[in-house]
Amino acid sequence: MKNYLPRLVVGSVLLLIGYKPISAMNIFGGSDTYKIQWTGTNGSKLFGSYVIASKTPGTASKVEKVLSTIPYEVTFSAKKNTLVSAAGTAGNQGTVEVKIFKNGSECRQVTMVGSGAIANRTCQ
Repeated sequence: MKNYLPRLVVGSVLLLIGYKPISAMNIFGGSDTYKIQWTGTNGSKLFGSYVIASKTPGTASKVEKVLSTIPYEVTFSAKKNTLVSAAGTAGNQGTVEVKIFKNGSECRQVTMVGSGAIANRTCQ
């Protein structure tokens, strides 16, 4: 019975404080690599932007404007626990699809859809 008491106490404490696996706690810092792609009607003018926002209060966000032609791509690194969002439109020149890749895997969170809507994605 003595062997179970310490395990029971530790288990109870972990449940009370909201246990997360070490891999999900991000206690070691580091960074992630992001790639944002704007695709659609080739040669169309792209009016877009992307935001790199920290989830840490008091940390500045970075907003970048993108004026180019489709297809267009940007790659960067950002600290762990960063929120990345991207948007784009071709005006009336065609369609735009925005994709965000985090460490090589596509983020599939669509935050705005609809006819005539600006293509918009978010990744966290």
